[in-house]
Amino acid sequence: QFADLSEEESRLWHQANEMDEQIARRNAIYVDTELTKYLQSIMDGLYPELDGAIRVYVLKSPTLNAFALPNGSVYFHLGMLARLQNEAQLATVLAHEGAHFVNRHSLRQMRSVKSGTAVAQVIKIAGVPLVGDLAVISSMNGYSRDLEREADEVGWELLVAAAYDSKEAAKTFEHLLAEAKALDTKEPFFFSSHPKLAERIESFQELDTGHPTEGRLGRDQFLVMTERARIGALEEDLGRDRCESVILVLTDSSRIEEYPPYAFYYLGEAYRRRGDEGDHKRAIDAFHKTLDNDPEFAPTYRALGQIYLKDKNYLGAHNYFSTYLKLAPEAPGRAYVDRYLGIIEKELER
Repeated sequence: QFADLSEEESRLWHQANEMDEQIARRNAIYVDTELTKYLQSIMDGLYPELDGAIRVYVLKSPTLNAFALPNGSVYFHLGMLARLQNEAQLATVLAHEGAHFVNRHSLRQMRSVKSGTAVAQVIKIAGVPLVGDLAVISSMNGYSRDLEREADEVGWELLVAAAYDSKEAAKTFEHLLAEAKALDTKEPFFFSSHPKLAERIESFQELDTGHPTEGRLGRDQFLVMTERARIGALEEDLGRDRCESVILVLTDSSRIEEYPPYAFYYLGEAYRRRGDEGDHKRAIDAFHKTLDNDPEFAPTYRALGQIYLKDKNYLGAHNYFSTYLKLAPEAPGRAYVDRYLGIIEKELER
């Protein structure tokens, strides 16, 4: 379908191919073979006529975004994937991003920008700076309102054709908008932009008006296939001190049931790292809840050992650190724990 590319589009494809290579070299791809196959199978089911021309990748980024490049590469941020609740919502985003590629929105957007006043932009994604044409027209920024609505329409029709519940389309962006507002997100990405999220909600609600048929959600399979990725998103958030995001997700009673029993450990870590008034007790409570839910999850004992050591409860810290080493004798941080135990034992001997 895209064998005969113009010189303009060939240049865009070349830039996109270079970006693919840079992302791969920077080890920015989240590697989970089964998850990637799952995402690719959904995309291929939505666009069977393209025979795998749209390739789906997951980026190790906790931010709320997904974007398509002009060469058919679609990148799903780990944080975006973790905010979805079922396969119908996942298919909504994949169908939308795929539509940008199929309808050549990159080329159309570039021509539109060049006919007006082009604003120089530099965007960093996965540590890779985007400049020039690709920065201006990348879907991570969002296309023009007309092109986004066109992608909504194409995506919605594909959802219905694939027998998904089309009402989940608007819900997808309602969840994202609620989180973006709650966290006062200022990330310069399309799926963090309040006005553009509101436009997607309005657009999908209009498309779904008068459409009574309920389709499949695919919730159970989605939760199984994305479990490691959703935990990975929590770890990425904590690694970047995005504690508020972790707390928002894991204190939502409608979301916590989607996570494994040990997920309260990450809530405890978020409270411990944030350190606001009352967070000390909240962290301890969350860690103890993790022990109740999953007593074999070793990191909880290390976290409680650190808290008790800081509180100078040396006996309690010794017990927690010792249990941690029994459960995880080959833990990479063992040297630090052994050092803590040495300090504690000297204190207990006094």
